[in-house]
Amino acid sequence: MRKSLTFLLVLLLAASLSAQIRTGNIYGKVVDTDGNPLPGVTVTLTGSKTAPLTSITSAEGNFRFISLPPANDYALKAELEG
Repeated sequence: MRKSLTFLLVLLLAASLSAQIRTGNIYGKVVDTDGNPLPGVTVTLTGSKTAPLTSITSAEGNFRFISLPPANDYALKAELEG
């Protein structure tokens, strides 16, 4: 009985691991032509498997999008008013 239970638990664990969705992250930095970071830039990410997402760059010009579904057609657009 004990071996059967252990085997069943191993099978359940394997099934749950294969059912997990893999996700990815996109990190970046927006800089000007001199390489200086640009804070406050609106970065928009579009893709076929997700609604458009936006991020505002930090004081260091950094942005990030996390837990994204797998896709091969993401596009980024950066906009700064002024």
